[in-house]
Amino acid sequence: MKLWVIVPTAGSGQRMKSDVPKPFLKLAGVPVIVRTLRAFESCPAVAGVVVVGQEDILEDFRAAISAEGLRKVRAVVPGGATRTQSVRNGLKALPGDVDLVMVHDGVRPLVTARMIEDGARIAEESGAAVAAVPVKPTLKVVDPRSELITETLDRTLVWEIQTPQVFRRELLDRAYGGDENATDDAALVEKLGVPVKIYMGDPRNIKITTPEDLVIAEALLRSSGIERLATNG
Repeated sequence: MKLWVIVPTAGSGQRMKSDVPKPFLKLAGVPVIVRTLRAFESCPAVAGVVVVGQEDILEDFRAAISAEGLRKVRAVVPGGATRTQSVRNGLKALPGDVDLVMVHDGVRPLVTARMIEDGARIAEESGAAVAAVPVKPTLKVVDPRSELITETLDRTLVWEIQTPQVFRRELLDRAYGGDENATDDAALVEKLGVPVKIYMGDPRNIKITTPEDLVIAEALLRSSGIERLATNG
């Protein structure tokens, strides 16, 4: 089945407190978005990539993609006011013969080929698959009015959702056919009544949201061979 990837990057990035847009922050000397796209470029399972970015910096994306020689990036399109609108714009840019659509945050640069390939395989079998990792902390449910604990969650039943998230094309088209907004694609698919299967992600597959995340990602790159993993899975 032909797999294409939508990479949304159009978030405001207010928590980063930087004049440089998050996708272009340097991670060990390389822009975050370039590190993310390298993983898809080198993965044989991926046929093409659509990057969704802020409209005022689309030329910056195109310049970085050209300079890196990322041939699988076939389109760079403007995002919307929300993540949902941005992914919807990405869907419109896909060719008609795409079977599987993977959505991956542009600022998760430590994604590996293993995660990409596992997601594609499981989505081909089940229709919908999302990367996730088990949570480690003890989680409590708190009443927002009284600030009293109302429940302690069973950690074995709670997972932290990541990207990639992968779906059959027709399923994701249906999920994005309405006006709903969601923080991830799986939530919209779940609203259709379609079961979504999780598969093992990676604790190192962090999203660059704050300055601290950038420091952590650089430490992971230097200490665990993640650059090799991004190429070899």
